[in-house]
Amino acid sequence: MLSPKYFGHRLSFIIKPCCSRFYSSEKPWEDPWKHALPKQEQTYTDFKESSIDWSYVERLLPKETIPPMPLNCGILPSGWRPPLNPPPSLPYFIGRHRMHQPSLFLERRRDLLNTDTMDLEYVELVTMAEISGDVFECEKDLKEFLEKELGHPVATYIDEIKGKIKVKGAPRSLLEKFIFEKGF
Repeated sequence: MLSPKYFGHRLSFIIKPCCSRFYSSEKPWEDPWKHALPKQEQTYTDFKESSIDWSYVERLLPKETIPPMPLNCGILPSGWRPPLNPPPSLPYFIGRHRMHQPSLFLERRRDLLNTDTMDLEYVELVTMAEISGDVFECEKDLKEFLEKELGHPVATYIDEIKGKIKVKGAPRSLLEKFIFEKGF
């Protein structure tokens, strides 16, 4: 068995702090890989630049950035429309996501239990996002538009903090039509 005197003496060698580490002017968080990876002195491969014309290949590669939104191009064959320039003077604004499409998302959720078949029925919710300004006024206009188009009432849920409106009982295409008709 080790005596406390020996153990304490031995422990003093193990726990001795390195002064240069604590008082160094180096900042390891600025370049963490400098200490983690060993320095490479030589490379084992050589390279040579090719003289091939890559313009045909570069044409096929996806664009690194999304091109700016085309304005004043009218309605395209896909049904896409640019927003009105300047935007309509309404108390709310409905933005688009980075691909210049309206921010509409389809979600399926369990709704009710069918007691005859004991299966769950599913309902489709359409979420309209990126709404800024008066979200309640937007919901009122949207509900009025949808009920006129469909002929029956629709259920809506407003999340004012996130700028979202969830709609139950209306297809996504009608919400898209509402956004385009309002000029967003």
